[in-house]
Amino acid sequence: MKRPSTPAPEEPIVIDAHGRHAQAVAFTKDGKRLVSAGQDACVRLWSVPGFKADGVFEGHSNSVNSLSFSPDGSLLATGSTDGTVRVWSFPQGKCLHIFAKQLTARFSPDGALLATISAKGRVVLWDAKTGEELKTLPALDKRITALAFTSDAATLLVGGTGPIHRVSLPEGKKVGELEGHKVVVACLRLTPDGTLLASTGGDGILRLWSTEDWSEVRKVALGAGGVLQMAIAPKGDVVTVGADHLIQTFSIKDKKLVSRIEVPVKGVYGLAISPDGRYLANAAADGKVRVWER
Repeated sequence: MKRPSTPAPEEPIVIDAHGRHAQAVAFTKDGKRLVSAGQDACVRLWSVPGFKADGVFEGHSNSVNSLSFSPDGSLLATGSTDGTVRVWSFPQGKCLHIFAKQLTARFSPDGALLATISAKGRVVLWDAKTGEELKTLPALDKRITALAFTSDAATLLVGGTGPIHRVSLPEGKKVGELEGHKVVVACLRLTPDGTLLASTGGDGILRLWSTEDWSEVRKVALGAGGVLQMAIAPKGDVVTVGADHLIQTFSIKDKKLVSRIEVPVKGVYGLAISPDGRYLANAAADGKVRVWER
């Protein structure tokens, strides 16, 4: 079958960011910085648009794998294979809280909560400002891999070994499942307007779910494997998915392939799109961060 014609991307800006694997990227709310994390145990700041070194947060003792900003951009939560989640003031880089035996974290849209995945595979809820532990949820699955809040912060979506679990907040009670992925859920992301949940799984499928009735409204066979991380454009019109050697962007409305970028490395990890939609950034297994102008 002939592959659909897609625009050829410009050559990316390549940042030699972490020496070893670069694991995650995120743009600040104002779009003036790109933040990256990697196996050198550092969180690094880069100016935008120059993409020059603009600071470093040090404190983790092993690979930093996840990044999550608070809604106002004043806090950054980082998750590491050293078994801690740290919360930093941003951009000052002061470590405010260290949560032991936690691996990854995500802030709620109202900034009140921080949800973490513990080393034992439990979901823990914390007061984002004080660092007080509020609740540990009962075991939801054999393995927990991904988190996302609905835009009203009333529901936490928890990716497991196939289903996506729906948990009501603040009670922390499971209220349902989204069934579709047959194996582990890789990534969960909400569209900016909060009306759709995008999910990827080890089955190589991108699925879109209505947050109104939790029905599956669209699905796309990615035709590729890998870590399958996602980023959704600020306008909510396209979703970008990384796979081995490949970054693909699809129209959310009609599932059409919008662009296809071949990456000269197998491990394509974190993805981020700048707030103005101008830049697409990727953290990759060669330790580099690549940035394409869209």
